[in-house]
Amino acid sequence: MKARHFFNKILPSAFLALALLASCGKKIEPGQTAAKRPVVGGVQTAVVEEKTVPQEYETSGSIKSKNLAMVASKLMGAVTSVRVDRGQMVRKGELLMTIEAADARQKEEQARQGLDEARKAVSMASEQKALADTTYGRYRKLYEEKAVAGQEFDEISTRRQVAALQLEQAQSALGRAKAGLKEAEAYVGYSVVRSPINGVVIEKKVDVGSMAAPGMPLVSIEEPVYQVEVSLDERFYGKIKRGSRISIEVPSTGAKETLKVSEVTPQIDPATRSFAVKASVPSAGGLQGGLYVKVYVPDGQRQAILVPDGAVRHRGQLDFVYVAGKDGVVELRAIRTGREYDGYVEALAGLAPGERVVASGFDRVSEGVVLKEAGK
Repeated sequence: MKARHFFNKILPSAFLALALLASCGKKIEPGQTAAKRPVVGGVQTAVVEEKTVPQEYETSGSIKSKNLAMVASKLMGAVTSVRVDRGQMVRKGELLMTIEAADARQKEEQARQGLDEARKAVSMASEQKALADTTYGRYRKLYEEKAVAGQEFDEISTRRQVAALQLEQAQSALGRAKAGLKEAEAYVGYSVVRSPINGVVIEKKVDVGSMAAPGMPLVSIEEPVYQVEVSLDERFYGKIKRGSRISIEVPSTGAKETLKVSEVTPQIDPATRSFAVKASVPSAGGLQGGLYVKVYVPDGQRQAILVPDGAVRHRGQLDFVYVAGKDGVVELRAIRTGREYDGYVEALAGLAPGERVVASGFDRVSEGVVLKEAGK
C-alpha cells in the first residue's frame, strides 16, 4: 500500500520531468522559440497550513444492541410451526412459533380432574363439619342439663374437632390442586412461544419438525436501540467518564458520529489492563448491531498539516491536489489524507506547510498550466 502511494505520488511529476527533459534535449533552431505554457484565470488557491488539532487515540469497537433477548424452549416437543424469519420486526407478545405439547396437555387434564375431586372432598368435609357442629350444640345443652354423661359429650367434642381438621386438610388439598392445575396450564402455555420485546429477529435456530428441549435457544431478538462497546487502555481510566465525548467511524458505511459515553466499567480487567466503555448510538444514525467501528478518544493535542477539504480531488481510491508552485505552474500531486477537522482534511503525506493548492475553478485547471489567480 505504501509503495502504491509512493508511485502514485511521483508518477505525475515523473512524466512532467521526462517531458521537460525531452524538450531540453531538443536543440532550438534559429528563428524558433520555446512553447509557452497556457495561462488560466478565474482560479483561487489556498495555503496549506500547520495547525494545532485534537490528538486522538484510535482503537476499535463494535455496535451492539442494548437489549438482546435469547428466547429458549421451556418444554420438550417437536416444533409445529414457525411464524417469523431473520430480519423480521416483531412486537412484544407476538407469536413466534408453536411446540407440540401432548404430554403437557395430558398433565393439564389430570390436574383438572384432581381439582374437581379436591372440590368434592371440600364439599363433603364441609357437610360433615356442619353436622358435627350441630350435634355438638345439641349435646352441649344436654350435658349442661346433666342429661348425658361426660364421656359421651367428650366423644361428640372429639368428632367435631376431627371434622374441623378434615375440612382444613381438604381445603389445603384444594389449594394444592389449584396450584397443580395452574402449573400444568403454564406448561401448556410454553408450547406457544411469543416475543418478550419489540425488536428484530436476528437469528432463528429451529425449523418446523425440529425437536425442542428445555433451555434450548430458539430465536434471538435484538431491540433496535444500539450502543458502541469498546475497551480502552487503563491510562484513560479516570479521564473518560459518563458524559465524555468520543468519535466513531464505520468503515463499511462511511458513517461518522460523535457519541456521548453512557457507561464506564468501574474496574480494570487485570488480564488486558483495560476497561469497558459504552456510548449510546442515535436511533436515526442508520447503524446496526454487529458493525465494526473505529473509535477515536480525545488524547491531548498535536500539530497537523491541513488542506481545505474542497481542494482534495478523488480518483478511485486515491486522493490528489493541484499544487501551484512559486512560478504559478500547476502540478498534480497524490497525497495521503487522514482525519477531517471542520472543513479541513489532514495531509499525512505529499504536502508541506506554505504550499498553495487550487481551491476552485477545477474545470480550468490541468497539470502544467500557469495560474492567474482571481482578482489579479
